[in-house]
Amino acid sequence: MDNRRERELVLAPNEYAYVLDTTKGHINCYVGPNKTSLAQTDQPVVFNSGSKRFEPAVLEEAVRLFATAPANWYIALKNPAREGAHPNPGVASVAPELLVGLKHNVPGPAAFALWPGQMARVIEGHRLRADEYLYVRIYDAAAAAEAGWRALGLPADHAEQPPRFAVGAGFVIKGTDTRFYIPPTGVEVVADDNGRLVRSAVRLQRLEYCVLVGEHGQRRTIRGEAIVFPGPDERFVVRGGRRKFEAIELSETTGLHVKVTAPYTEADGTARREGEELFITGSGVIYFPRDDHAIIRQDGRELHQAVAVPRGEGRYVLDRHSGEVSLKRGPAMFLPDPRHEVIIRRVLSAREQALLFPDAPTDPGPIRRAEGPTIEQAKKKRGRDDDAALEVQRPAYVGPRTITLDRGRGAVRIEVRAGRAVQVVDQSGARRVEQGPTALLLGYDEMLQPLKLSTGTPKSDGRRLETAYLQTAGNKVSDTLLLVTRDQVRAELSLTYRVDFEGDPEQWFAVEDYVKLLCDHAGSMIKARARKLDVVALQQDLTPIVRDLILGERGEDGQRPGRTFTENGMRIFDVEVLSLEVVDDEVRALLDEARVDSMQQALALGARQAEVQRRQQLEDAERALDRALHETAALRAVLAAEQTERAHGEAVIERERRLALARMEAERARVELENSLALRERQRATEQADHEARLARRQREQALELEALAARVEGAVRAAQAFDPHVVHAINRLGDQQLAGALAENFGELAAVEGRGLLETARKFLDFVPGSLMPRLAPVDGPTSAD
Repeated sequence: MDNRRERELVLAPNEYAYVLDTTKGHINCYVGPNKTSLAQTDQPVVFNSGSKRFEPAVLEEAVRLFATAPANWYIALKNPAREGAHPNPGVASVAPELLVGLKHNVPGPAAFALWPGQMARVIEGHRLRADEYLYVRIYDAAAAAEAGWRALGLPADHAEQPPRFAVGAGFVIKGTDTRFYIPPTGVEVVADDNGRLVRSAVRLQRLEYCVLVGEHGQRRTIRGEAIVFPGPDERFVVRGGRRKFEAIELSETTGLHVKVTAPYTEADGTARREGEELFITGSGVIYFPRDDHAIIRQDGRELHQAVAVPRGEGRYVLDRHSGEVSLKRGPAMFLPDPRHEVIIRRVLSAREQALLFPDAPTDPGPIRRAEGPTIEQAKKKRGRDDDAALEVQRPAYVGPRTITLDRGRGAVRIEVRAGRAVQVVDQSGARRVEQGPTALLLGYDEMLQPLKLSTGTPKSDGRRLETAYLQTAGNKVSDTLLLVTRDQVRAELSLTYRVDFEGDPEQWFAVEDYVKLLCDHAGSMIKARARKLDVVALQQDLTPIVRDLILGERGEDGQRPGRTFTENGMRIFDVEVLSLEVVDDEVRALLDEARVDSMQQALALGARQAEVQRRQQLEDAERALDRALHETAALRAVLAAEQTERAHGEAVIERERRLALARMEAERARVELENSLALRERQRATEQADHEARLARRQREQALELEALAARVEGAVRAAQAFDPHVVHAINRLGDQQLAGALAENFGELAAVEGRGLLETARKFLDFVPGSLMPRLAPVDGPTSAD
């Protein structure tokens, strides 16, 4: 039962399937709606459009949908039926004869099943904007000719005759001519490299341009504003992914090097010949490429930039025609003309670098960073950019190049510090001396004259220091001399010469090793003088002897003339003696012992002289102390007499002052007493009046309270007469206690003031108060006769 269901082919509307009869090889096309039970010899198959073969498939995978194109779409149908018929719905049909290799474009709306072996592609109709276009190609010339102008998207009633269509011919359908296009049979739309059928034209604005190149190499440059559509055999030049480019804006610091590729005549009548080179620059110039111009590029760049030459720097410029190298000094914005000017770099050797820049690190690394080749590297062949077909590749040396030293870029620049000088020499032999502080730019053929100075102590020319900088002021030269005295004692003398260079600067570099000249001459003079003196005398007066010998004796103005060398203008203006060391150990020990004895004697003598001086100072101090004590005693006597006299006068004055103060104090006390008494009297009168007023007010208040109390008591007595005698007695007693408390509260203060008893005082104001409350307040054991 399940196997039969699996062999049933059920097709809904808009579905179809291919079934292969394995006994005959026929392929039937079943079109829905349809239900069919397949035999065991029936095999569902699908058509592989890639391999063009029928492949077995399971029943569910063999079901296909109709090729359906809605309105404004179309179907590109390959291998159409000869009569153009399609499989009928609801039945199984055998494929008719197909026109294999042909292709028909079926516009929508359309929906049909495909015969076995047919292929279909549903494509949306092409909507074009004004800046879009299609590239179409003819694959069936007869069918395209039958369509006429409709093949190119134009109305059939176009006035002109349609072009002759040939297989493989291409045409461009512009969005400005038609906004919607469905190709007829015989015409196909070709996709671009990205698979898009609708292509974008180039929309140019002002100061923009594009370049088109044809199949035969023809170039066409178009400037904006415009919408540019390529011809069928043209393509856009693309650089950096862009098809349109900005016009080149030039200024006084930028330029463009171009080559004329075809002869033409300028607007001003100037004739240009093929192969001529132009350098275009200037402020406000806008350059659009021409078809007869080719831009010469340098290192991939079109625009030549000016080189900024700061103040104090420069660039070496080579004239390509004469070979002359000039120095362009800053400050300037230098734009070399690449037709005959090249900025070159000067490569310094390690020796030259050490000579020019002695303060540079020992291992500075590369002495230059090339921004352009040397003159020898500038000879390269030219090349052309095949893709752009607009630029001519030029050797890299044509653009601005420079050299980067570890001290700067461009021309070799040195700094001469204050108190130093250099001699500049060129290859022609010309010389000049430059004194610091200053900064120099060396010409391309200029170099500094080196000095080779002896080094070490004592000075020796075995290892000489090479330098180009002569210290002309405050120069110090140290040396060590081996002296032999008259008594044949050998000693080493260490000293320092202070040297200046004076006079004509051109003579300063006349002696290559001025250190050797100085040390040899001065040393020979000191050695000759040492031979005439014994070692003790030499040690005692060493510094004066050397200074008088080298610097000369002091004149009337107290100054020494110094020693001048006429060979190079050098003058020793000071000499400093550092030390004198005896070489012989035994002699040095004897000298040290004698020096120690002499020092001990000098110390002993100095101690005795110090003791005498201290004793003399002590005696002088004691005498001065006695004189001071005598003067102090006399002064004290005079001061005591004056103090006694002054004390007597002060005592009289003090007594009178105290008497006056006592009188004033007594008067003040009397006044204060009178004021106090008056104040107390006023206070007492005020208090008495206040007390009487309070007492009267209190009496009135108490009278009212007592009357109220008596009324309450009387009422209570009358109310209690009907009570038991004991109860009445207790109530009376309670009432007497309350009355006594009220009398004490209200008349206690008044009774105290008047000095009377409480009941007596109360009876003055209340006639109902009994003479005594004591019997009534006594304890009651039983009723009495009064009750």
